[in-house]
Amino acid sequence: GRDFLYYSLHYYFPDKFNRNINNPLLIEKNNIFSFSVNAKFAWLMIQFFKVPVLFKELGLSLLIGGKQIKTFWDFIVSIISPNQKSAQEAIEEVEKLIGQGFVAGIDISLSLWGLMDHVIFVYGYNEDNLYVFDTHQVAGLEYEKITKDTRYIMKISKNTIIKKWSRFGRVWVVKKEFV
Repeated sequence: GRDFLYYSLHYYFPDKFNRNINNPLLIEKNNIFSFSVNAKFAWLMIQFFKVPVLFKELGLSLLIGGKQIKTFWDFIVSIISPNQKSAQEAIEEVEKLIGQGFVAGIDISLSLWGLMDHVIFVYGYNEDNLYVFDTHQVAGLEYEKITKDTRYIMKISKNTIIKKWSRFGRVWVVKKEFV
């Protein structure tokens, strides 16, 4: 989730969140989302404790699986609640959100029946693929780097998303609140 949240912040605030200022490693080092935790304890989600407050301060709304995230408790509940949406419905929702100019991510299973997952920032799509940003190539995720430089601009087939979809797959959405 950290990298998706970083790319979301970069999308809306490129001067404050970019490769030189508040990149994912600096976000972790400076405890912007909360304090960092060992990978063994990532399932506790405490590394995201400050996210709801931070997003509110920045005028952003976060939805995970259709649930508005206003508190850390909302965050936890949305993560542990099984999803009723099919992979195809999730893909269509992501495409619609991108068309409306919002940030969209898709949370797909890596293992443990969907409990071990990865959220990827989706920036585009075509008939067969979603185009995504990541900060590294995740082992076990069947996506392909489409640039020869150091950036991780990738494509993942919609069939891969359908194949890896689980009860815990969900769409993440970040919107800028215009007040």
